[in-house]
Amino acid sequence: MRIKVEGLYNNLKFSSAHIVFGHETCGYLHGHTYYLDVELSGEKKGKFLCDFKIVKDVAKKICKRLDHKLLLPKYHKDLYYEVRDKVVYFKYKEKEYLIPIDDILMLPIPSTSAEDLSIYIAEELEKELKHINLDYIEVSIYEGIGQKAIYRKKVKQ
Repeated sequence: MRIKVEGLYNNLKFSSAHIVFGHETCGYLHGHTYYLDVELSGEKKGKFLCDFKIVKDVAKKICKRLDHKLLLPKYHKDLYYEVRDKVVYFKYKEKEYLIPIDDILMLPIPSTSAEDLSIYIAEELEKELKHINLDYIEVSIYEGIGQKAIYRKKVKQ
């Protein structure tokens, strides 16, 4: 059984800034309004695989955490960062930034590309939905209309 919740129709979205360090055009501070689709596959128990409301609530909670933040990759190999009182100083090559800590979300990923964000979100969904007998969680993250990254995480228990 598969179920799908489409972000465009269910308000599963967040607006965030990011920098894809080292990329020719996306290596500058810029932002997107992202939409998120979630597909679950597994064995249904009783009437449902998972109540749609549960999937939407969990996805909205994740979106809310990401919303209106500068997303930074904690595990980028060439990014240096440190917390200084109430600000985050970070440096990539010759560029240096100083941003209030409340405006930043450090994510445990190597980059903030749509691809790595989809992996992060799938892992966060798995943590929250671990009580459901799932084969996989698929996350599609739209960085704009008509362009998305798709990640399928196998979670068979």
